[in-house]
Amino acid sequence: MSKMFSPRRFLGSVLAVAMLSAAGLARADERADDRTPLGEVAAGLEVALAKYRAIERAGGWPLISDGTYLRPGMRDPRVAELRQRLEITGDYAGGDEQPTATALPDLYDHTLIAAVQRFQARHGLQTTGWLDAETVAELNVPVQWRIAQLALNLERSRRFARELGARYMHINIPDAHLKVVESGRTLHTARVVLGEIAHATPELSSTITHIELNPWWNAPTSIVKRILIPKFKSEPAYIAENEYLLLTRAGDNKSAVDPSRIDWDRITTQNFRWSVRQKPGPKNVLGRVVFWFASKYNVFVHDTAAPELFEDDVRYFSSGCIRVDSAIYMAMLLLRNQDEGSWTEDRINSIIATNEPYKITFKQPVNVHITYFTAWTDTKGRVQFRKDIYKRDRL
Repeated sequence: MSKMFSPRRFLGSVLAVAMLSAAGLARADERADDRTPLGEVAAGLEVALAKYRAIERAGGWPLISDGTYLRPGMRDPRVAELRQRLEITGDYAGGDEQPTATALPDLYDHTLIAAVQRFQARHGLQTTGWLDAETVAELNVPVQWRIAQLALNLERSRRFARELGARYMHINIPDAHLKVVESGRTLHTARVVLGEIAHATPELSSTITHIELNPWWNAPTSIVKRILIPKFKSEPAYIAENEYLLLTRAGDNKSAVDPSRIDWDRITTQNFRWSVRQKPGPKNVLGRVVFWFASKYNVFVHDTAAPELFEDDVRYFSSGCIRVDSAIYMAMLLLRNQDEGSWTEDRINSIIATNEPYKITFKQPVNVHITYFTAWTDTKGRVQFRKDIYKRDRL
């Protein structure tokens, strides 16, 4: 089930930013070599479209019948349907264990399980190898819809700006991942958290102007009204515990008022008259690193004080901005050619330890592209599909 934005997630337990661990880096770089650079998307989609049109001309694929979960070692009449379906799209290549007169043709064996896992990976599903309802739903999408999906995304790719930049950051919303690409080569891939449906992350292209370490967070009015005021009213101590300031003059810390002197029972979203600001530090909702770029949408890429959010498979519960996993490592990567390679992890962490804001301006531009591709091919030629999370394909 999709996990959307909630006050609990937004204002939940916050964790101090830790030193980048080997395990964290391994997760941040997951599938780094498999994600196609943005400039090559169109060519891959043309090949995929031809392949799926050929499948349609040959009669498409069979539907998988309804049934209970199918797990490893189980026997089920749907196994034959599943094998045929996955052969058509190349997920199942057969092998020594294909059914014979003496074998069990309805056995859900490990060869077919591996094929299901390949299919699940190509569709952004959990690679459990189980035949569950979500996997069956993706298997039963008609080939005609996949053709339309490929054609639509091919048109998107052709409209996209060709001046991507020598080095750029690419976030594909339906994939919920971020890539750093340099000279056409993917250097780094990380998970991201994106906007919930009601506060969708926009598509855009811009240029990252600077990185800020230990940022202040100036809470937008919409979040103040929707989330923070109810939280402050129910738990006034939360303000001090999480280092929020209530300012009579926006941006002027000297104008902060004492929240304990406010009669919260009388406060409403209409008469709340303060600007809300959160101090830099381990509890700040922006985390320790922000990547700033110009945008009419007022969105940006930032760290988070709640890295456990990246463990979810469905990551659409922000208010529109993009939270990125392993932000310190990504800052090092983007800064490595900006200042004679002096931006080491130790240097960045020593600045973070001060809890004081620190701005690093890029000497060489780094572009950012936020796209909406629900279909593409990866570097190994495999066709990838993702759910139309914001229903933009339908539009």
